[in-house]
Amino acid sequence: MSSGTLLTMPPGTNAQLPLSLQNLVVENVAIEECASPARSATHSSQPHAPHSSSSSSSNTANLHSNRPACVFTPPNRTVCYRGFETKRFQAGGRFNLTRRLVLCDWPLKSFDPLVLARLVPRIERLAITGRVLQRLAHDFPPLPYLRMVNITGTRLNHTGVNAFYELERLQVLNLRGNELEQIQPYRFRSGHVEVYLQGNLWNCTNDMIWLLKEQSRQYVDKPTLVCKDWKYTGRPVLTAMEYKRVVRESCLHEEIWNCSCHVSYLRLSDNGLSFHPMIMVNCSDRGFYQLPQYLPGNTTVLHMARNKLQSVDSLTTNEYYQSVQDIYLDENRITSIDILEDTIWLDNFRILSLRGNRMNRIRVYSVEHAIERNPGVGKVYLSNNPWRCGCRFAIRFQRFLRKHESLVADSRNITCYFINDDDGRKQYLPVLTVTPNDICRPSEHNTAAFYNTLSIIFATLIILIFTKLAYDYYHYRKYGKLPWLIMKMP
Repeated sequence: MSSGTLLTMPPGTNAQLPLSLQNLVVENVAIEECASPARSATHSSQPHAPHSSSSSSSNTANLHSNRPACVFTPPNRTVCYRGFETKRFQAGGRFNLTRRLVLCDWPLKSFDPLVLARLVPRIERLAITGRVLQRLAHDFPPLPYLRMVNITGTRLNHTGVNAFYELERLQVLNLRGNELEQIQPYRFRSGHVEVYLQGNLWNCTNDMIWLLKEQSRQYVDKPTLVCKDWKYTGRPVLTAMEYKRVVRESCLHEEIWNCSCHVSYLRLSDNGLSFHPMIMVNCSDRGFYQLPQYLPGNTTVLHMARNKLQSVDSLTTNEYYQSVQDIYLDENRITSIDILEDTIWLDNFRILSLRGNRMNRIRVYSVEHAIERNPGVGKVYLSNNPWRCGCRFAIRFQRFLRKHESLVADSRNITCYFINDDDGRKQYLPVLTVTPNDICRPSEHNTAAFYNTLSIIFATLIILIFTKLAYDYYHYRKYGKLPWLIMKMP
């Protein structure tokens, strides 16, 4: 896999537009009975109560209070608001006929399915909604007639793999529109269960690769699931998991088998039909003596800190490094990066971290020219290297750091050393504040001053010459007279 190619996906799982951009709605989240409580109360009383008007008014009044209220509708439906009226169920009567139970605006953070076996043992359909509900207190007990479970529009954020295992006749499990972030494949006793999961807050930094392998079509709406985490937000869950699977397999290569690989971001292409993955590979503390000769395609971030690297040759010769924008080479044995001069990589990098290596000088002009040519450069880190305070190098290095202090993030921590003539010891000085008097010998200082003065003289002469040429040209154009010197020439 070359660095220039995108990670490919098998047929049938092509990247899609983020569903958040398709104006899709989560289906079947609203429960009709909960949306129209007054209507449910009115309908429940008309066919059976002799005083239908007063019964309807009483039911409606109860529904608008803050107390739990349940309404039974023949032949077998019960709708409860703000919790159970357990006394009415336990007292017998028509509530014992309940086969379809709807719990609207559940008022507690947890719901205990065990209560169903005691109050409605012959229940066939269950629906729960309410923005307070966050968890199930227990797994569902055996309920031999329960065929449909609908828990939607809640803040439910976790369900166990065995939460619905004892429901041997379960046919439909609707968990749309909750706040589930991750699930493992549910275990079911029944032969086939249709599971609906759209509209949850899926965290695709978690591992849900099992969805790719699931071939039973049990998870009916899995192609519509959308990531909601900070990294993959708006990306289809299956697309994110497919890229994660490909990267995981690529990371098994013999060159990087002991490294870790992650999809750090999925960028939507300009045409909106595919994704460009950005891969991060972490090979820090792995004992590498050289940069790995293989990287997964589209690797943009590489961590190689605390290894035993001595050179960065692969950045210029290995095609796998063409896409690497951020590289962290801290605490290695690198002595020089001169090989990067005038290379494509240096003109396109974003972060280069070389802290704690063995470099004593760099070609300042080549790094500076690369930074000026590179509009995407972000940060450079150069501290904790044994920079040598040579007279010319230190002054050039200082000018570079002052000019690009916002890019060289650790410029205030960069020091250089010189050998003290008195005791022969190394003396370290901050490069940003060092002066020629600190590091230049008198002869070097005088030579540098001479060349600086000479440069000023030459610059002044050049300015005077161009000024005289401009004046003579203007005088000739206006008066038609040649300069005096030319008139005197034979």
